[in-house]
Amino acid sequence: MPILRLFSRQSPVSVLGPGQRAVIWVQGCRFACKNCIVPESWDESAGELVTVPQIADWVLEQPGIEGMTLSGGEPMLQAQALAELVDLVRAKADMGVVCYTGYRLEQLQQYGTPEQQDLLQRTDLLIDGVYIEEKHADLLWRGSANQRLLLMTERYQSLISSQLAPGERSSGLQFFMESTGAIQFVGVPKQPGFRQEFESRMLNRGVIMHPVK
Repeated sequence: MPILRLFSRQSPVSVLGPGQRAVIWVQGCRFACKNCIVPESWDESAGELVTVPQIADWVLEQPGIEGMTLSGGEPMLQAQALAELVDLVRAKADMGVVCYTGYRLEQLQQYGTPEQQDLLQRTDLLIDGVYIEEKHADLLWRGSANQRLLLMTERYQSLISSQLAPGERSSGLQFFMESTGAIQFVGVPKQPGFRQEFESRMLNRGVIMHPVK
């Protein structure tokens, strides 16, 4: 049975792709971007092991969502399991797929594994490129100017065009209260260094933060 190693999951999320989404952050990344907002997601041996059918059931249980967003960590390191997840979900519901990756599309197209190619074929919107702090910008669903919104299908074409028409800007952040009492924030901050500054301010007030990009 296919297994996914997860860093986190959250739903509904409205700041990491079109509409309301179930977001899955996989565990494991080799890019180690400077001042990554979630370096806790780098370790490929950490995280939660969950079967693909279990995650598919979780996605299908989420009310009012338009689709899934795959983030991390690095989704392309678990491409086969994620492609199987998309197939299981789409067998029962019409859901769009947004996928983040530190790889460039051209790199995946030319040198990607068959499993990575399979995941690309199931992706409606790819957001590619590593985060570069020196190029941090106030952009829709991404943190630095080198990262691109790439329409792999026509599913989100008109929606994204309408969102970009008035001028591009970040969708901001969402905050969730965990059962442990910790606060989780989700999304792409408008300014660099947000996590460190915000965590420091919250800690001074006795509030523990748990970031998930």
